[in-house]
Amino acid sequence: MHATFRPLRTAGVASATAILVAAFVAPAAAAPPTPGNATQYSAGPWTLTGWHPVPAGGADQGVATVTNRGRNRVVLRGGADVSARLRAAGWWHIGDPGSAHGYLVDAYQARSAANAKLYGVTAPDGHRTWWVHRLAAGEKINNSFAAVAPSGRWFVSGEWGRMRRLLVFPMAGANRLARRGHDLPLAATIRLTRPVRDVQGCSFASSTQLVCSTNDPHHDLFRTPQQLLSIRLSGPVSGRAQVGRPTELGPLPQLTGCGAAETEGIDIHGGRMLVVAHEPASCGGRAEVFTYRLKSTVRQVVSS
Repeated sequence: MHATFRPLRTAGVASATAILVAAFVAPAAAAPPTPGNATQYSAGPWTLTGWHPVPAGGADQGVATVTNRGRNRVVLRGGADVSARLRAAGWWHIGDPGSAHGYLVDAYQARSAANAKLYGVTAPDGHRTWWVHRLAAGEKINNSFAAVAPSGRWFVSGEWGRMRRLLVFPMAGANRLARRGHDLPLAATIRLTRPVRDVQGCSFASSTQLVCSTNDPHHDLFRTPQQLLSIRLSGPVSGRAQVGRPTELGPLPQLTGCGAAETEGIDIHGGRMLVVAHEPASCGGRAEVFTYRLKSTVRQVVSS
């Protein structure tokens, strides 16, 4: 399966989205709430400071910050990032990407009859490799996201629907369990102490905490729908079975005024968190990027 794809360079896979990000994400987020009402949009220790639109085709699935040689680059992902070559090979969906130590991991999903998932790993030098994972017994076909652990040796991925676990894979280029020419193995699972539903993306806030975005429309698992969740891990990701404790931080607000948006991917970089929402067709084919800051820094961000 690896031979189906030739290595690509970052310039060939980043798409126009990476160029658009400079215009939409690099500045302070547009239309920030005033200091007096910002706290009503809090999600645990995170406070919403603004949101802004981006073209949905290249941003309706997820977001990641790639740090390479001291420079940060925000990458958005959407349906337009699934190339014709990938579609012809059966991969039709891209999930929320993840990044650490200059590496970027993209998660691809095939049709329901398939028995594998695909991950594209772009190294700091721009070289891209492709890794097929054959489904383990009981594993769902869905490939919602990739979240690279701070150590850079592992990444976490998710399935779909009502879940009680997350999946752990070895990181290509940084872990001997990821062997070129071989399928990518499932290294371990993270057992969740309570179920979660429709997780669209996760990002590491620390070595033992994930923050995840869900598109769960219901109220039965948590107080509010479309939750932002904190998942506290029993230890740093190590390739061994461990436990994760989900708690609700708060809902992603519906603030754009043209119908309910679908929650998508998430990215945490230092004290800043980005969450993507895909608006309905009536909004003109766009996505919204929500910017959050840790409460300790929100006063400075709002007043700047």
